Amino acid sequence: MKRTDRSRPMFKTPGAYFFINLGCPKNLVDAEIVASTLDDSGWCKAPSMEQADLIVVTTCAFIAPAEEESVDTILAVAAKKRENQKLAVLGCLVSREKERLAELLPEVDVFLDVKEMIRLEEIVNPADRAFRESITYTTEGIRKRFFTPRHIAYLKISEGCSNHCSYCLIPSIRGENKSYPREYIVGEAERFSREGVKEAVVIAQDTAVWGRDLYGDYGLYELLSDIQRSASFRWLRLMYLHPGHIDVESLIGVLKRGLIVPYLDIPIQHASDSVLRSMRRGYGKKDLERLFDRLRDEVEDLVLRTTVIVGFPGETEDDFDELVQFIEDHPFDHLGVFAFSREKGTPAFDFIDQVPAEDAEMRKEEILDIQMDISSSRLSRLQGRKVEVIIDSVLSEDERPESGIWGIGRFYGQAYDIDGVTFVGGERFEPGTMIEARVKRVEAYDVFVDAERDLG
Repeated sequence: MKRTDRSRPMFKTPGAYFFINLGCPKNLVDAEIVASTLDDSGWCKAPSMEQADLIVVTTCAFIAPAEEESVDTILAVAAKKRENQKLAVLGCLVSREKERLAELLPEVDVFLDVKEMIRLEEIVNPADRAFRESITYTTEGIRKRFFTPRHIAYLKISEGCSNHCSYCLIPSIRGENKSYPREYIVGEAERFSREGVKEAVVIAQDTAVWGRDLYGDYGLYELLSDIQRSASFRWLRLMYLHPGHIDVESLIGVLKRGLIVPYLDIPIQHASDSVLRSMRRGYGKKDLERLFDRLRDEVEDLVLRTTVIVGFPGETEDDFDELVQFIEDHPFDHLGVFAFSREKGTPAFDFIDQVPAEDAEMRKEEILDIQMDISSSRLSRLQGRKVEVIIDSVLSEDERPESGIWGIGRFYGQAYDIDGVTFVGGERFEPGTMIEARVKRVEAYDVFVDAERDLG
């Protein structure tokens, strides 16, 4: 692995940086913390990669396709960078492939893994260390929001994961679950609220277990109450809930009190008991049926998102049919599907009865076809209704899908950068504005509305 002489900084004076962020929102939060250390030590954000002195690629390595995307991106950036530009590669790919990367990617000037990436400022900054003597950053550091619209913020509440699912590398890359302290999370929420954030998205590898390693009885649902008491976000969205760790009564309670929007992301991964056992998920199909039946019965207009894995070792046609039947009997508004990726270092890598890749891809496409119809049907219930929409961006003439459409937003049932969008026509408003709009029609995953009035 390439090492940089810490006594000889890369730059004589602070310059301009440009980040290319790959992977999940949790990775994006880490990138914002690193960018904040650069910003506070005199660096500035470049408007484009061409105008940057330092190019930073934050990587994903959760599954092989993500690792391939990371490597392809690094190579593409390296091919374009000028002689006087420096390239830093950070994050999960470095944690996973630390020993091979220097040889594989000699074009890169510095590699920093998940635990080391916070030290990028130390490596690139001038010899004057006054900044680091005045403030100490950790992964819970003071974060500025660089990579989302001003009205949206991610609230990362923990690091790592202790579930040890048989297909997953996250515990080996990011370590065991470590909850961030309540004071840090609530303080960050308060600051974002003062900065004008209207939608905060609570994220972690498993949000449902937040606080158990620190506080015992004080957990996620009490935290959500404290966040809204202190910050009063217009929308507070909850993602990445492991279904086996949900306290259903408490979750229904925060939903009915309006503390969070009626949208939940609950990755089930499968619905066959035999596959779930092999995955080491810790629950069965009956548990899922009880959970989703209860949530649907108790919470009006609830929007549900999930993810599933097909082609897992030992998945038979009957197992797959059972998953399809579950999705049809318990329809989700949004569903992501992955073909199983055989990852070295996970127990599932050595499982017998590996499913051929082409079969897994066929099953993936079948699920996607089924889900498109389900999503469209679920959205159709909005036809003619008034909905609250947040404006994310204003479109240029070339970007508009049809005459009269001027902006892109979302109603509460669409998570930023993950689900479909809401195309907005009628009266015009600035990004970040909450509006009341009437639904004209829906198409697959998207909604078309006419704006009617400003809600602030």
